[in-house]
Amino acid sequence: MIIRIAKRLGSAVALTLLLAACDIGEITPVETQGWRDAADAPQSWDEVVADPVALDVTAYVTGEVLAGPGILIDPDVEGVPAEYAQDIWVPAISYLVTHPSGKRVLLDAGLKAGDCSYSVVMVISIGCRNVVGRDVVTQLAADDIDSIDYIFISHFHGDHASGLEQVLARYDPVVLTTDAELDGIQSMTRELAGYKRNQLAADMRVETMDTHLLDMQHLKAADLFGDGSLWLLSTPGHTAGHASALLNTPDGPTVLTFDAAHLEATYTYTAPGGLWYDVEAGAQSIEGLKSLAASLAGARVLFGHEPTQWTPDTHRVALTSPTTGE
Repeated sequence: MIIRIAKRLGSAVALTLLLAACDIGEITPVETQGWRDAADAPQSWDEVVADPVALDVTAYVTGEVLAGPGILIDPDVEGVPAEYAQDIWVPAISYLVTHPSGKRVLLDAGLKAGDCSYSVVMVISIGCRNVVGRDVVTQLAADDIDSIDYIFISHFHGDHASGLEQVLARYDPVVLTTDAELDGIQSMTRELAGYKRNQLAADMRVETMDTHLLDMQHLKAADLFGDGSLWLLSTPGHTAGHASALLNTPDGPTVLTFDAAHLEATYTYTAPGGLWYDVEAGAQSIEGLKSLAASLAGARVLFGHEPTQWTPDTHRVALTSPTTGE
């Protein structure tokens, strides 16, 4: 979809992009320990959830973005309520996961402090509103978080990654992403895909999950710590390299769709919005997530931007019980 739009924008835009293409931070590939090896892959998700791990998980609401059906959902899909054929304000979330080993992973960076608006395909503006002190770094500091080992970026759009530079400056974590996302942010046409070069100015140590993907049922998945606690799921469609996550805790499994399904209705009706890299792939990813969630007894699904899942004015939510993280 975005590729077709890029072709219509013409050579003048292409020249502008070419001149501005190389002004992002240095990207250094790294390799870390802990990923589960294919030879040790579990036989089923039942095997995984039968052995949960005591993760401590906190969600931070970093602000809201104003987005319409062209991004959030396709309102023309049969069954989608008419109310979704309009712009709505939706929350931008970042999740902090603390492993029993003491290692911490931040899932998405959320919205940066201050002016956090951005554009997609250079002509579609995404409005933003936030509150002083609600960016994820300020909230983490208030919770006395002094270290983060990894930051997983589901994809590099501004509502998920504009806070990345501040996270890198304070904590210097390894950035976890996919090969396709890494290609996207280094592309000369990154601006057309909604990857803003001024949000990618910091140097990054990056590890991609692709070589660690296992052929699990429903979706390919990478087991970050090798113990079944935190799985990164391949869910392309919204962007070429979009990824989701599964948390396996004693409170029950939690599927984080991120923008594979912006809204509960996007998920329920398999209705990815029109402004997607590949709508067909996006629909397949939604179906994979639905099959995965259905196979996990008691699974909770948290969507990328579902406003009904977050109480108004809430900015910090503990997603695991106090005993889970002990």
